[in-house]
Amino acid sequence: MSDLGPLHHFLGITITRSSSGLFLSQSLYAQDIIARASMKKCNSVDTPVDTNAKISVTSGPAIMDPTLYRSLAGALQYLTFTRTDISYAVQQVCLFMHDPREPDMEALKRIIRYLQGTIDHRLFLSVSAISGLTTYSDADWASCPDSRRSPSGFCVFLSDNLFSWSSKRQATVSRSSAEAEYRGVANAVAETTCLRNLLLELHIPL
Repeated sequence: MSDLGPLHHFLGITITRSSSGLFLSQSLYAQDIIARASMKKCNSVDTPVDTNAKISVTSGPAIMDPTLYRSLAGALQYLTFTRTDISYAVQQVCLFMHDPREPDMEALKRIIRYLQGTIDHRLFLSVSAISGLTTYSDADWASCPDSRRSPSGFCVFLSDNLFSWSSKRQATVSRSSAEAEYRGVANAVAETTCLRNLLLELHIPL
């Protein structure tokens, strides 16, 4: 046994320290995903999702190897620990893991092509005074072509640092965009309240 010094790489996450804060990176893990998909030489794209296309459970033929699809989708889920920019896109492809089809695989490959061009993106946690929680929320009304349910997401900042985030489909169908937005806000408020109570338990009043 030997002391290897301060921990800087654990479970696929690399931590780099600087005078202003910490950088959390999963670039090595992302490179492994690209290699597992046999897409090392693929061309990159500017966005992780095609905003003009909505994936349906009945669109296109079933793929030949659903095991690879599920493996890559699960790996991308873990990558969202530091890559919040792909949270929505990954949530979309994970909806079809039970019966993936060709359009689903194309959507998954688009995420990987996006990673190819943004492999060095990292999550930065800065040294700053704890001043409060700020939460942003959004929803996409009835965008699921099968269930007409609305995906919604939020991100919570503790001072200048991204503290918590989520992107998922709402549990019920909203009858208007306003209702979808209010449901999204309700989820965001519930998360913010839980985080505030956690900070109070840690003797950090806001």
